[in-house]
Amino acid sequence: MRKINRGKIKKFFLFLGICIFSLLISTNNILSAEKQPILRVGIFLNQTEINIGGDGAFKIYNLKSNNLVSEEVNKIIRILPHDKGIEILGKGVYSGTTKIVPVGNTKIIVEFNGQKYRYRGSIEIDFDKEHRKLNVINIIGIEEYLYGVLKKEISPRWPAEALKAQAIAARTFAIFNMNKYIDKGYNICASTNSQAYGGVNHEDPLTNKAVDETRGVIITYKGKPINAVYHSDSGGYTEDSENVWGSFLPYLRSVESKFEEKASPPHHTWSYSISEKDLTEKLQKQGYEVNSVVSIDPVKKSKTGRTSEVVFIADNNKVINMKTNDFRILVGADLIRSTLFNIETIGEESNLTEDTEDKKEIEDKEVRIESIKEILEQKKDWTIKELLELMKKNKQEREKGKEEMVPKVEIAKLKTPLTFLFSGSGNGHGVGMSQWGAYGMALQGSRYQDILKYYYQGINITKKY
Repeated sequence: MRKINRGKIKKFFLFLGICIFSLLISTNNILSAEKQPILRVGIFLNQTEINIGGDGAFKIYNLKSNNLVSEEVNKIIRILPHDKGIEILGKGVYSGTTKIVPVGNTKIIVEFNGQKYRYRGSIEIDFDKEHRKLNVINIIGIEEYLYGVLKKEISPRWPAEALKAQAIAARTFAIFNMNKYIDKGYNICASTNSQAYGGVNHEDPLTNKAVDETRGVIITYKGKPINAVYHSDSGGYTEDSENVWGSFLPYLRSVESKFEEKASPPHHTWSYSISEKDLTEKLQKQGYEVNSVVSIDPVKKSKTGRTSEVVFIADNNKVINMKTNDFRILVGADLIRSTLFNIETIGEESNLTEDTEDKKEIEDKEVRIESIKEILEQKKDWTIKELLELMKKNKQEREKGKEEMVPKVEIAKLKTPLTFLFSGSGNGHGVGMSQWGAYGMALQGSRYQDILKYYYQGINITKKY
């Protein structure tokens, strides 16, 4: 009988234990690596009525009691605010939040202004008691959220590297701004106040592919996610963050960006004019006490030529200073497309020629000039001397009549309305990545890493999960 080597057995079990432990650690790391952030996206806010359903089976829960209210299939349910909470027509009134959960591959549908919007994930409907309004919130993983963002931001037909750069910037922006609206019950909203988000309606296989191929990849600065803001077109130079929002961020530095010229953006140069009257009305709606605006002038310009602040002079010599980005919002950010512009004031007197005699007066003068034939008929015996004097007199009267028939003119002063003409370059706030610049860089062969490191200074590209 062989003697058992207890030392070897102990070593074997010790080695086996270490392997099992390592395997567990590895498995746990894999699982945690696949865990993506879950977002609460405010998609329809301050609503007085919600029509919601699904393109398949879905369940309705009352979260306060955690009870199932109803299970439906291919049906639209009308939901209204009620004094006691949320009224689900045909089902009852419930206090607390209502949750709509899809079953299987169902996509939740929200009807709004006659259109149907489809969403991945689940939907919560919160009741704002103070304003008696409903908020529709989409609960969704960040990757599926990005599916509904990219096509709203750029074209799926752009180069793949530009799409990947956009996917990483949008993912990083969402993570950095996760608590922007947390006090209102959601992380970010579906408008350009956060990022444009359209759900399944605005997905495309090419933009979805860019999201999948960069899954979990974000931009960091000193190990932390950055505020990866971006804009449409830099107009030639991006801007330092403090010149737009007042806060210095080391990774949001101005860089030269001529790449847009390779892609020919639609609004690389633009112009817009607004009348003094319309501008005054917009200022009055914002609470400014002005009757008219005399002038607009740029107060501060950055080294890139962007105007960071404008000043209005009102008719009562009142001076109004305003951040240029606020001014763009006041007038319309799709009209004053960037802060890179010049202002020209148009409004001057012009000359107008007017006739001072009417047609009747001229006709009367013509009648008073008699012909030689009419005069000769008045007398039969004319001497040669009289006839010569008559012809001379008649000629003088006709020439005088012609002079009198020339209409008198006077110069009238005509005032054109005071108008402010803006001529600019670029589109957007100008900070961070230029989307059309990314397009131009990709056309030249740049990878998404090159694009991101060019527009965001001193950053790292990190796989977070």
